[in-house]
Amino acid sequence: MKIFNRIIPRILLSIAIATVSSFAQTVVENPAKPMAKDAGRIIALAEVWRITDEAGGFYFKSPRDLRIAADGSIFVADAEQLLRFSPGGKFLNNLFKKGQGPGEIGGNWFDYLIHGRDLFILDMNSRRFWRADFDGVFKEPINLEKKDYDSLLGVLPDGFLFEKQEWPPPSERTGKLLEILHTVGEFARDGSWRRDVATFKPKTFLLPQGGRGWDTSITAISPDAKFLYAYHGRDYLIEASGLATGGVVGRFRRAYPKVPHVESDSERDWRNKNGGPKAEFETDIDELYPVGDRLWVATSTDDKTKGRLIDVFDKDGRFVDSFYLGAGRHLMAVREDAVYCQEKNEDEAIAIVKYKIGG
Repeated sequence: MKIFNRIIPRILLSIAIATVSSFAQTVVENPAKPMAKDAGRIIALAEVWRITDEAGGFYFKSPRDLRIAADGSIFVADAEQLLRFSPGGKFLNNLFKKGQGPGEIGGNWFDYLIHGRDLFILDMNSRRFWRADFDGVFKEPINLEKKDYDSLLGVLPDGFLFEKQEWPPPSERTGKLLEILHTVGEFARDGSWRRDVATFKPKTFLLPQGGRGWDTSITAISPDAKFLYAYHGRDYLIEASGLATGGVVGRFRRAYPKVPHVESDSERDWRNKNGGPKAEFETDIDELYPVGDRLWVATSTDDKTKGRLIDVFDKDGRFVDSFYLGAGRHLMAVREDAVYCQEKNEDEAIAIVKYKIGG
């Protein structure tokens, strides 16, 4: 999950048991250029369908967390909306019900995941968590044994992954970068806590009256629910943790030309007022997307004519390919043969578009 969101995500890293220990202690170092001879191309895509809100029934404000069910149904979260579409992109219904009752969501701050024919919805305002069907019908509440795990990361075959954050005491928040302990815990389907499986320590600039994010935090679960993949920092480094055994089982990165950060007026004013650090460069990674036994990495490189640069790694952490997504496209989800992108027209109207890979 990218703390600015999440998505989740996803790569298969087949690592023999005999080599897990040694791989976990090393980093697979990749050069700046991938193996593919045609790397750096604009990927060939053919439009399959396009969702806009012109037909009514819903209105795109800031759509996020596009998720695809096994039957091809499409779900999209937005401001006070949880939208359901058919596999062909036809709007079916809005599952969002505002309130504090069973199956109701208190506000915009919610998350959801899909497993089989179930929706698992977390109202982060009230920390209520429940199971519903694809029509949004409430089925059962799930009460977590440990309430401080308040961020939903993934659904396992027989449980869930949640994350908690532990902040330094107020006395230490004196205008400096401090580590925030992120702990990923596993819970059973009845909400009982099982164990912690991974910890990460991204930094945040903290003041007595608040703070400002510094490191990016992204977590993603492999399709087979065997691995948790994470990017916590500003520099290009991806870690894989084993969900069965816990602990890091692999790390990999590639030589990456950093992208300069253009500081906005509001950022500069805040930094000058509070003494915060100046970001010289963008964080190297924007999001992680698993595709079969490959990992797509959306980088910070966003070319005005070619779009976002996507790096591709194989199951052993080798840098095998890279391509541009095309100008004006924001990647929301990936399948083996298709990508789902958010786009805007000249009037800033938002559309969600499914493209077949290969043209």
